[in-house]
Amino acid sequence: MTPKSQLARNLRIITCTIMAIGVSTVVLFLFVFIINSREQENLIEAQLDAHNTLIELQAAIGYGGMIHKFKNWVLRPDEPYYRDRALETGQKALALLDHLETTDSFKRLGLSLDAERRTIQAYIENIDLASELHAQGMLPGDIDDRVRIDDDEALTELRLLQQKMIAIMREQQRELIARKNLLLMQPTLIIAVLLTMLLLLVRQRARLRSDFDALRVSEMEQFTQIAAHDLRTPLRHIASMAEFAAEELENDGPPARAAAREHIDGIFERTRKLEALIRAIFRYIMIDGASQEIETVNLRELVTDLGALHIPEGGTLRLEGEFPIVRAQRVELEIILRNLMSNAVKHHPTGKPTITLRYSRKVRLHQFEVEDDGPGIPEEHAEKVFGMFWTPNLDKETGDVSGVGLALVRRIVNRWGTELSLSNANPTGAIFRFSMPVI
Repeated sequence: MTPKSQLARNLRIITCTIMAIGVSTVVLFLFVFIINSREQENLIEAQLDAHNTLIELQAAIGYGGMIHKFKNWVLRPDEPYYRDRALETGQKALALLDHLETTDSFKRLGLSLDAERRTIQAYIENIDLASELHAQGMLPGDIDDRVRIDDDEALTELRLLQQKMIAIMREQQRELIARKNLLLMQPTLIIAVLLTMLLLLVRQRARLRSDFDALRVSEMEQFTQIAAHDLRTPLRHIASMAEFAAEELENDGPPARAAAREHIDGIFERTRKLEALIRAIFRYIMIDGASQEIETVNLRELVTDLGALHIPEGGTLRLEGEFPIVRAQRVELEIILRNLMSNAVKHHPTGKPTITLRYSRKVRLHQFEVEDDGPGIPEEHAEKVFGMFWTPNLDKETGDVSGVGLALVRRIVNRWGTELSLSNANPTGAIFRFSMPVI
């Protein structure tokens, strides 16, 4: 994976991490809020139920309830309403005791309601006894003395029960708050971990950016050397044609002038193409690599122009295949083809090679072959030629920058995710094969 792709991947991971932090924050806190709200609602409902039950129990037993109605029945035997209400409120008090014992607040007390239950049961039993004594004609005051029940202990315990239950309810509220805080700590810890990961990713991105910038500087240095080589070749051609034109102008007559004019036209043509090459080089540098610039390319025109610019007179360029119009990274493709052609010229014994360029399409790949009729590459050097600043002994002392072009060609091809290979042609020469992804 290239530093550039690592940077892109790192940026995607950082973006996903930020999104994960945001989504996790919302989801986790929403989860805590929902859980806590439900617990709060359940606790409030349970506490209200226990509190209301206790209030109803006190009302059913105390003033206006069972004891009050029982006293009135004893003193007013001619009003059976009090007897019925005393029985009704007594049964209600027993039912409320049963329900109170099932509540969480009461269960946590670990107490018993047996004293209250016995007192209520005694009042209910004495209601029937008071009815019998009324029927026997006993005076109300005597009946009151006969059926009097000591309920102070039960009422005191009931008041104490209320106080303890209030204390328990407060404790339950504190426990709920503690659980809420514990629940809040969990998403906070998760978010802290995600933020730590984000910090590490940001630091990694900074390191990758630094590595990428260093690599870009190195690539630009190498590219400058390649550009110097690529510009030198057409300049030599222009200089040669200027010499030819000067020689023809020394001769008199229309044929000499026509020949000179032809050489001058060639100079203009090569100058135009050289200017286009310079613009392409600067565009490659300024846009941080041609991989960001995808455009429509006429392969046949591109190859023909490169051949006219880099293959000297006497050399030949043959095209085999369709060479269609494609979407491609034009500048990088130019760099590859230009270097392969220039190498064929530079290492050819006469400097006038026959170069055969083949094109084919295979699924999602544009496939190219560049074959020359030079001396070829010895097998022991087949891998070395792609190394930086390495050149075979066949290299002539031309002053060219050597051993950089093929290294850059391989780097570009590898960045595409494809491969560059080399084999010897028959009977002589070298064949370079590479593929370009279909865009």
